[in-house]
Amino acid sequence: MTAPSRKRDSGASLVSALLLVAVMASLAMALAGDLRFSMRRSANMDVRDQAYWYALGAREFSESIIERAMQEPERALRPDADWLSGPRAFPIDRGQLAGRIRDGNNCFNLNGLVTPAGNGDWQVDTIQLQRFETLMRAAGIPSGSAARVAAQAADWIDSDTRPIASGGEDGLYRGYRTANTLMAEREELLALEAMTPAIYARLQSLVCTRPVAGPLPLNINTLTAEQWPLLAAAFDGELTRVAIDGILIGRPADGFADADAFWGLEPVRELDPDGMRRETVGVTTRYFEIEIDVAHAGQVFVLDAVVEYVGGDLRRLTQSYGSVA
Repeated sequence: MTAPSRKRDSGASLVSALLLVAVMASLAMALAGDLRFSMRRSANMDVRDQAYWYALGAREFSESIIERAMQEPERALRPDADWLSGPRAFPIDRGQLAGRIRDGNNCFNLNGLVTPAGNGDWQVDTIQLQRFETLMRAAGIPSGSAARVAAQAADWIDSDTRPIASGGEDGLYRGYRTANTLMAEREELLALEAMTPAIYARLQSLVCTRPVAGPLPLNINTLTAEQWPLLAAAFDGELTRVAIDGILIGRPADGFADADAFWGLEPVRELDPDGMRRETVGVTTRYFEIEIDVAHAGQVFVLDAVVEYVGGDLRRLTQSYGSVA
């Protein structure tokens, strides 16, 4: 073999070796990247799982509080009850856990916008439709927007395909259809054509979904000042905020002894002399909302649950869990 030929072979070998090294280096970098991603994902999953178990423990503790308290409902359902005092925080490893229990009756049940029509169908309840509009106006939502949101929410649930005034059925939406059944969660409101983030922000703490097609009786003993629009809606807007504030401020420290004590108040009696609204306000609670926030290892996770207490038994209806961005 001549000298030039040997040089060419050596050069080709060198190029091949360099290409092989480059390929191996690329593979090594890719594998290292995959390894770092897998390790990070595993660590995140460990954090999420640990937070989930913290949340489950807090949920179980909250449910036990409700069960014990409801053994004496006359003491549990009073304005100064401990569980109404707001969230309670507890330190945990690498973070903090906070839990809160709310009266789940003190909200507007969106599924009350309809009533059974037979054969499993639903039809619009015009009285609750008007009260939903009243609630939104009391919450500071313009009348036009309130009318459209209320009508579209009712059309979303009812079984027929004929839109009511200001409402909308399948033809109003692109890519999906109205549910034509009870709402599973209040977030379904966000699917409505008339809904905006600003309107939803005002409504979020005032509305709920319960597995019944009917209004929820408010508990006047656990109703908070911020929830005054609910009482205004129950009285179809005839009870002013000034009157409601006066009722809540003048409420006995241990609450009204019974519903008759509330309905006997002068401003209330004058607006409902025939007792036509008696089913809207009482002193009992059937539903409770549990809210758990877990801040762990730099991440925040939230667990929300709704429980029902009937006849001495506590039953969990819904639960959701997830991280907060």
